[in-house]
Amino acid sequence: MIYNNEKRFFLKRRDFLKFSAFLASTPVFARKGKINIKLPSKKLTYYHLYGKKKGKKVLIIGGIHGNEVGAYKCASMLKESEIEKGELLIIPRSNFTSILANLRGYNGDMNRKFEYVSKKDPDFYYVETLKELILCYKPDVVISMHDGFGFNIENAKAWGQSIVIDELNYKSFNLYQKALFVKNNANKFLQKKLSIINTKTFSSDIHKEQKKALTAWCLRHNIESYCIEASKQLPTLESKIYTHLVMLREFFKLFEIEIKNIEDMMKNMKKYLNFTPPSLILKINGVKYKISDSKNFVLNDGSFIEVFSDVENGEYLLPLGVNLNWRSFYFSNLTFEVKRDFERFYLINIKRA
Repeated sequence: MIYNNEKRFFLKRRDFLKFSAFLASTPVFARKGKINIKLPSKKLTYYHLYGKKKGKKVLIIGGIHGNEVGAYKCASMLKESEIEKGELLIIPRSNFTSILANLRGYNGDMNRKFEYVSKKDPDFYYVETLKELILCYKPDVVISMHDGFGFNIENAKAWGQSIVIDELNYKSFNLYQKALFVKNNANKFLQKKLSIINTKTFSSDIHKEQKKALTAWCLRHNIESYCIEASKQLPTLESKIYTHLVMLREFFKLFEIEIKNIEDMMKNMKKYLNFTPPSLILKINGVKYKISDSKNFVLNDGSFIEVFSDVENGEYLLPLGVNLNWRSFYFSNLTFEVKRDFERFYLINIKRA
C-alpha cells in the first residue's frame, strides 16, 4: 500500500512485500559492542488532489533523476495546488535516495529501468510501484519532469529547455501537436526559449535507450506521456521552477485542469518553498531528543537509536560512508548529515563511549 493524503491504492504484487523486507534488512558490520540505528522508511509519497468540477487526470512525476533539483522541487510545490477542476496525482520524489545523494542515479539510471528491472536492484520496489500506480490510476497523461543540460535551442545535443516526445504520433496520440501548443504558448513567458525534441523512440535507434524510459513504457500501455526539461544552466532554483510551472500551465489547459493559485506560485515562489532548517527526533534507548542544529553524542555499547524525520518533505538523516539503501545497521563512530533533499543543514556525530 502506498501512502497518499487523499486516497489509498492497493498493490497486488507480492514482490513489493518481499522487497520492503529487503529495505528494512539489517546489514551488520559487527554486532557485538556496537551502536544500532534505524532510519525512517523512504516510502513513495504521493498526493491526490481534485477539484469540485470534473476534468481530466494528470499524473506528475518528479525526481527520477536525483540531481535535477528544479524538477522535483516544482513537483513538491504542486502539492499546495488549489484545484478547481480536474485531478492531479503528484509524485515529487520518485527516487529519494538519489535526491539525498544529489546524483542522477545512486543505484544507476532509474529512467532506464522501466522496460526491465531486476528484483535484486534497490530501485526495483520504486520502479514497479510507479508502474503499478500508473496502471491503477489510469491518468489521461503522465508528465515526467527533468532538468537537462544546456539549452537545446542553442545546441542540438543539449536537452535543457525542451519538451521531449517519443514520436510525432503514437497510436491515437498526436504528441507533436500538443507539444507544439505548449512550446508556442510557454515561450511567450520565457527568456530562454523551449524547443521540441523528438527521440523517435519506436521508429529508429537514434535514442534506443529511450525504449527503457518511463514515457515509452507509458505509451506502450496506452497512456499519453511527455517529458519536460528545464535547463540546469538557468541561474537559480526559482528560474528552473518557474520554467516548469510555465510548461505545466499550458499542459493543464490541454487537459482541463484549473488551478486557482498557479499564478501565485509563479510570483510568490518563496511562500511555497521551505527554507527553514529541518528538525528531527532521535529516540535513544527510549528517550526522545528533538534536534534542530549540530549535536555530538557519546553512547554506551548496545545503544539503539530510532530516527523520526519528515521524509514526506524531503528531510532525512544521511549517514556518511554507509550504503544509502540501508535502513538499519551497526557502527562505532559515524557522522550524519541532516538534509532536506540536496541541501545539508547540519551534522550529528555519534560515537561509542
